Amino acid sequence: MKYVEKVKSRTKCDRVVDQIKDLIIRGVYKSGDKLPAEAALCEMFDVSRITIRESLKKMNMMGLVDIKQGKGTYVKTVDLSTFMKPMFQLINFEEIDVETIYNAREIIEGGTAYLAAMYGTEEECKLLGDILSDFKSAVQGSDITVIRGLDTDFHIQIAKMSHNTLLQACVCTIEEINQACVKRISKFFVTLEASYADHHDIYEQILSKDPEGARMAMVKHTIASKEVLIK
Repeated sequence: MKYVEKVKSRTKCDRVVDQIKDLIIRGVYKSGDKLPAEAALCEMFDVSRITIRESLKKMNMMGLVDIKQGKGTYVKTVDLSTFMKPMFQLINFEEIDVETIYNAREIIEGGTAYLAAMYGTEEECKLLGDILSDFKSAVQGSDITVIRGLDTDFHIQIAKMSHNTLLQACVCTIEEINQACVKRISKFFVTLEASYADHHDIYEQILSKDPEGARMAMVKHTIASKEVLIK
């Protein structure tokens, strides 16, 4: 199978786990898919049944797969940020400033908005519109806690619409970092109506299938948010 390489080092279990995780990230195995039988996995990775069993048990403990006795091993629905946690744990939040976060958001989320306009389905656009509608209601009620959650949902939904698993994981991680930073400096959406207008513009560009328009709308939003937070 072209997706994998033969495992020959003494850390066979860890390497098998890493390669199966990579296959999940790349969408070769999706949520709910049944992994190949032990014998097939042994052949794929050129390892023993014991190594495969240890690897699957480890992945089960990590929450990546579900082992069903007599039925096989299935890929679980996994929070994509799980794959980014090693990077997340290396970050010293005290050393990260608003400009660092929002420069990253400008590049990464501008790209996801571009791809969302290209590949987002009608159903995905409807879900994005539903989130935006709830966002508007929260803005009208000045409910900052709800707005924070909906803002995260909005950006993660756009990342999902990019149909790029790695970008989804990056956005999930950036949103976690962003929320931590926002809480630390105690500022968020000083101008709620302007924030809603930005989100509505992003939505309209995606709905219109205008990739460059969506990217520019997202960049405009991240720059405006950064300017509010650094004042």
